[in-house]
Amino acid sequence: MNPEGWVSLLPVTVLLVAVIVTRRALESLLIAIAVGFMLKDGLSFFPSMLDTVYSVMQDPTIGFVILLCSVMGAFVAVLDHSGGTKGFGDWVSSRVSTRRGVLLGTWLMSLFIFIDDFLISLTLGICMTPSADRYKVPREMTAYVVNSSAAPVASLVPISAWAVFIAALLEKYLALPAGEGLALFVRTIPFNFYAWFAFFMVPLVVTGIVPVIGPMRQAEERVRRTGELAPPGSELISMRKPHDMSEEGPKAMARNLVLPVLVLIAGTMWFGVNLFKGGVIALSFCCAFYRIQGIMPVARFTETCLRGIGNMLFPMVFTCLAFTFNYVNQELGLIPFIIGKATPLLSPALFPLVIFVILGFVAFLVGISWSLYLIAFPLVIPLAQALGADLVLAVAATVAAGTLGQHCCFYSDGTILVSASTGCDNIRHALTQLPFAMIAAGLACVGFLVAGFLSTQGFH
Repeated sequence: MNPEGWVSLLPVTVLLVAVIVTRRALESLLIAIAVGFMLKDGLSFFPSMLDTVYSVMQDPTIGFVILLCSVMGAFVAVLDHSGGTKGFGDWVSSRVSTRRGVLLGTWLMSLFIFIDDFLISLTLGICMTPSADRYKVPREMTAYVVNSSAAPVASLVPISAWAVFIAALLEKYLALPAGEGLALFVRTIPFNFYAWFAFFMVPLVVTGIVPVIGPMRQAEERVRRTGELAPPGSELISMRKPHDMSEEGPKAMARNLVLPVLVLIAGTMWFGVNLFKGGVIALSFCCAFYRIQGIMPVARFTETCLRGIGNMLFPMVFTCLAFTFNYVNQELGLIPFIIGKATPLLSPALFPLVIFVILGFVAFLVGISWSLYLIAFPLVIPLAQALGADLVLAVAATVAAGTLGQHCCFYSDGTILVSASTGCDNIRHALTQLPFAMIAAGLACVGFLVAGFLSTQGFH
């Protein structure tokens, strides 16, 4: 079978309905994947689905994510067991006396580790969640602050992994000389409206200028009523388990967290923004550093690492399924179909707005960012050139749409890592941050609408 048209929307529709009805993310994703392969292959869908899962497991990207999850799970476990996490929490508490200070500090820290959204998500979640817990901050709020400081920041910085990837695609699809792709990306930065609004929404929410609304208010009320910081089901995805935080372990010292994290950041940058290699270097440093102090023998270090890897099993499985779901949606032609339906509505003035809305909606449903760019740029760039639309705005709208997908979708790899590092159920995290993300998306729509009309009047 080779279904085309509106039927390509069925898997994402099934996914959303299943999540709403069951409140179970993993099972809903499995159902949606099965529906997608039924549409694609008919009654012979089962062997095809298993073959695809096998192929996905061999994909270099998913291999990197699995290795990264394993290394970072081990890293968090040894930090906790060394007393470093508790020591850092004590240090923060001695200098920051309010929950507002902890959350704003978390937000500002992202500006110093901007090179990769995964690095931001894991570093901030690892370091700041225990401190936020001390001030009775719901895990949903901590996850929102961390997530809104990750992809939005990485997509705005011209020396991030995002910038390098997008610049390479622009050079490929526009036949630009080496270096010109990055120059074009830099020109899009002021017009990545979603990233700007999502990032600066955080201090407005934290300080109360924008009130806490919707599911996030319910999370705040849960903490006040029951004292439960994490929503139900968070233990499945959390990188931390109760036995990792040893009360009778080594003396709590902040240096046992701060120095390994600095080594992680330095190693990641040294190896060309490779967080896996940086993580291996950081783990090696921990092994030697803790052994020298006499707080963790090699045998205990190995046991703790293995336990930490086990803690990441759920995020790893979930990520593999999310990649499989993305594959079947590509096979069904979801993105080309939606763009094709919207083409008659396009004009030079409306082009940036329509592209942001359509691709943002797709990215949110499918949970993709970089994969979106691979699929969308070959479609968006020729369309913009044929219509005479502003190319900088067209690229900015596409980049903003991918940022939205990475930021908002409950099963994007970014959301999964944030949920794991902060110990918050990914569905609850996505639902609680959605109202604030939609405010940012609405403001971005206004920005693209105004910029699109101004571009047709000669303003650039």
